[in-house]
Amino acid sequence: MSQELHLILNVAVAVAIALIGGLIAHALRQSVIVGYLLAGVIIGPFTPGFVGDREQIAALAEVGVIFLMFALGIEFSLKELAQVRAVALVGTGIQVLLTIVAGVAMGALLGWPLAQGLFFGGIVAISSTMVILKTLLDRGEGTTRHGRVLLGMLVVQDLVAVLLVVLLPRLALGGEAVLADLAWTLVTAAGFVGATLFLGARVVPRLMARVERLRSPELFLLTAVALALGTATASALLGLSTALGAFLAGLLLSETEFDHRVVAEVVPMRNLFATLFFVSVGMLIDPASVVANLPLVIGIAAFIMLVKALATAAAILPFRLGGKTTAFVSLGMIQIGEFSYVLARAGREAEAIPESLNSLILSSSVLTILLTPGAFHVAPGLARRLERLPWVRGLLAAPATVVGEQRALGGHGIVVGYGRVGSRVAAGLRRAGLPVVVVEENLHAAQGLAAAGVQVVSGDASYPGVLGAAHPEQARLVVVALPDVGATRAVVQDVRRRNPEVPILAWAAREEDKEPLKRLGATGAIVPEQAGAALLLEESARLLGLDAALPAPNP
Repeated sequence: MSQELHLILNVAVAVAIALIGGLIAHALRQSVIVGYLLAGVIIGPFTPGFVGDREQIAALAEVGVIFLMFALGIEFSLKELAQVRAVALVGTGIQVLLTIVAGVAMGALLGWPLAQGLFFGGIVAISSTMVILKTLLDRGEGTTRHGRVLLGMLVVQDLVAVLLVVLLPRLALGGEAVLADLAWTLVTAAGFVGATLFLGARVVPRLMARVERLRSPELFLLTAVALALGTATASALLGLSTALGAFLAGLLLSETEFDHRVVAEVVPMRNLFATLFFVSVGMLIDPASVVANLPLVIGIAAFIMLVKALATAAAILPFRLGGKTTAFVSLGMIQIGEFSYVLARAGREAEAIPESLNSLILSSSVLTILLTPGAFHVAPGLARRLERLPWVRGLLAAPATVVGEQRALGGHGIVVGYGRVGSRVAAGLRRAGLPVVVVEENLHAAQGLAAAGVQVVSGDASYPGVLGAAHPEQARLVVVALPDVGATRAVVQDVRRRNPEVPILAWAAREEDKEPLKRLGATGAIVPEQAGAALLLEESARLLGLDAALPAPNP
């Protein structure tokens, strides 16, 4: 069989089996990730029937990681990432350190050599970029606060993983060699990031504008793909991660007017290659080995999830992110993934990780991946239970802060969230003569508003104490413009409890979010697609003189 036909056959079978697995998982109300992993088991070398070429499928899956990070980089601007830079840098460093210490401690209890405990801790410390981001996107939470925090921590973890892959195998060379490797890797990473952002800010927008003027969709797509793959390749050649390079390439486009178009072009490819990633992971699973060592597999998986959740919670607790964000981030980090496998391979080559332990880690990692969507599902409930404990609630969230001059309130409008939507709503209400109070979590943005003469309450509006500082019981109108549907529901419910009469308008990311918001007390829920359709209908009616014939969409 020719190489070309062999590749086509592998991809065709992998995609077909993944489709069947995904359909079954969806019918059983499970994450499609479960179906993709099972598809990998079916075509893996440990089960009868067709055996796929894992190297080929894994190579294509790496392209999926690149496109995933590229698209995420486009959707997250540098300003948004800057908001979580402290928790991303400091929090991730603490989380990784605590997890490695826990791995070494477990190894000491079991009589392992120090090197084996260090490798085990490092393997456990790194979470799966693909699994977390796939879960966030499936839930429509990529731009929420916990989504931004998770993304920032994952980017830093990518850098930490590179350091661990370089440093751990060389510990036997002595401290000086290790410190020299560490310094060189940090200098390389800083230089690559700085050069990419500097050159990209000057070159990429002009390049994309010139390609756009050619009016060729194919050339536009090829330019975007070349940018993603080229930057990822440059990052890999420098000894860094392809995911880091692709993410930086996406950030360059996030500041241009072409970001939404590029995302629309890349998303179909991203989803296809992401599917192959999970199939390639499933192909590593030996069902017979899992069954034979089931208690150990479950025990290691439980250790991984518990240690990672506790270490992450301890690391981000000083930043007072709120109960909901803390719960989502802590539970979201429970799995191990892509770079953990790379580090495990480095451990085997350094003869620090025996094959038996590597097999147990691999089997346990799949269990942590399977449980990640469920962990996201239980996070809101966990946050609510924690917040019922006064001493825990005090640790999780900072109190409300009225920024700037505090004035008497009454008959005012409240705008919760000062992002792309909320900022325009607040400006429009002020132009109409309505006094406005903005509730905004980002203290830097709140201080800027206060300097412009707008009364601002800084804090997480899903906490009653923060919302209460805006006095919704005296408000004339409340507009909730938050990207997180969970926080939106909490705010709507709290406002309606305080003021049964005030009109509440809420921004709903998806059509299925409308009715739950209305049941909680929202007067109206606006979905972006419906708002756009309403404007198009209004303009069509104006141009054609058909005002009576074109009813507005149902709000």
